[in-house]
Amino acid sequence: MAQANWQSDQPTNLNYLSPVNFDLQITKLPKTKYFCTGVTLPGINFSEALHSTTLAINSYLPGDKIEFDPLNIKFVVDEDMKNYQEIFNWIMALGPGDDTEDFRDLVGSTKNATNVFSNASFENMYSDATIIVNTSSNNANLEFMFQDCFPTSLGSIEFASDQQGVEYAVCDLTMRFTLFKVKTST
Repeated sequence: MAQANWQSDQPTNLNYLSPVNFDLQITKLPKTKYFCTGVTLPGINFSEALHSTTLAINSYLPGDKIEFDPLNIKFVVDEDMKNYQEIFNWIMALGPGDDTEDFRDLVGSTKNATNVFSNASFENMYSDATIIVNTSSNNANLEFMFQDCFPTSLGSIEFASDQQGVEYAVCDLTMRFTLFKVKTST
């Protein structure tokens, strides 16, 4: 029988996690990160496999697929809408929403003498992002590093002249990514 070691089983840090002590860095969206007011750390789901038995109960085994929920970001839109535009332009270039040249410019493709596109760098379609979770002393504690992010949704903005007082425009951004890793900063 295992023996309890009460001293080593005690937590070393009794501070609670504060949801307001965070920073967000997105390589491709410098204007958005400055106005970020919220970010949701995505959930992670692991598949399961049904193991049939001759009994009346089902048994489950670990599966073989990991799925991440999307990265959701909330930001205040600046007066010139520069942060909104940098996301909008990225989505339109990925589409391509307006012109196929937008996508070609995004990936850096060039047209040779025979009108064949080449030299594309598809890494430019993506951007890395990092959520830095700070301690109660506002020092970096943990980093959640997201690889190969791309926007899938840019929320709407409501304009209304019948509101009392000023409530600044807030917008939602949803991003998908390939993988995220956790790194201790301290």
